[in-house]
Amino acid sequence: MKVLFPAGIVLIAMVACTPQQPQQPPSPQGTLTQQWAGGGTGPTVVGGSAGNTTTVFDGTYKGLSNRTIIAAGGGLKAVDPPAAGCQQFDEPPTMTIANGLAQFQALGVTFAGYMTPQGHLRMSSGYGPTVDADFDAQTRTLRGRANSTNCHYDVAWQKTA
Repeated sequence: MKVLFPAGIVLIAMVACTPQQPQQPPSPQGTLTQQWAGGGTGPTVVGGSAGNTTTVFDGTYKGLSNRTIIAAGGGLKAVDPPAAGCQQFDEPPTMTIANGLAQFQALGVTFAGYMTPQGHLRMSSGYGPTVDADFDAQTRTLRGRANSTNCHYDVAWQKTA
């Protein structure tokens, strides 16, 4: 037992002196036209499946107004006042759907995903943030939620062409 005590102290000292992993940098702040660190021009990850899509929803979709939800806060907030640490924008960027593949760009990152025949869309940025939306045939509108680590947005796009 006397031998185990000094060995335990040495083990604790070794663990305490081991370098710790650096924390990840915070997500970028600013406008939707700023470049996301490491972002490229094409999609890095595509949500959905090319084998389970349709061209019925192909077209151009104009972004409609959105609302911001703060993950740590209490409830739905309007875009004004700004949610702490969340990107602020009046409407989502224009989205195009071609051959069932939906895409839009924000922060220099391409969000991409395939529409299902049932009208569901799951988009990925390849950097964590995602979009889930469903098509409403009566209003020709895609409505859904954009999610990142700390921020969530209710988003909508109206089919224009």
